[in-house]
Amino acid sequence: MTREELVALLEARDPLRAARAAALPPPVAVTVHRGAPPQEWLADEDGEGDVAAHRRAHETGRPSEAIVRYGEGVTAAHTADRLLALRALSERTGLLRAVTLVPGEGGDRRPGSWGVEDLTAVAVARLALPAVPAIRVDWRRVGPAAAQVALAFGATDWRVPDDDGTDLAHLAAAVGCAVVER
Repeated sequence: MTREELVALLEARDPLRAARAAALPPPVAVTVHRGAPPQEWLADEDGEGDVAAHRRAHETGRPSEAIVRYGEGVTAAHTADRLLALRALSERTGLLRAVTLVPGEGGDRRPGSWGVEDLTAVAVARLALPAVPAIRVDWRRVGPAAAQVALAFGATDWRVPDDDGTDLAHLAAAVGCAVVER
């Protein structure tokens, strides 16, 4: 997909159109991680890390996980550019293990994202990053219900906080997926 196509999908806020463009079959399993990624991996912390830092990590053989922001306070062009930069990196190294989509901060006027933006961001990320094994939403910000629905739009992974008591097997089974704990 081109930058212009990604921007148009993100601006349209139409997750069904984005999912159809990706022709996404639903996953048969969702991988689940608790806690942080392995220490030897480079992982963006609370915000988007520099793609150059991911590139340097990959040059030394270190896998990485990246954050991509969207929603309130983040332009569709910024999100598309970040996805394309990560796609180029992933295609060159094969070491980008996961991308977590994180909504903007929001404020009094509106939340960081509306549900439709969350699903659109997932579908567009899957379109832009077909070789990245794990596409996930930010569990704490969007919650288990949106994480569940995100599976139908291209998410393949949940990073669940250690203190979350959600019945993950039940949540996944409700949308035809099995849980694979990592």
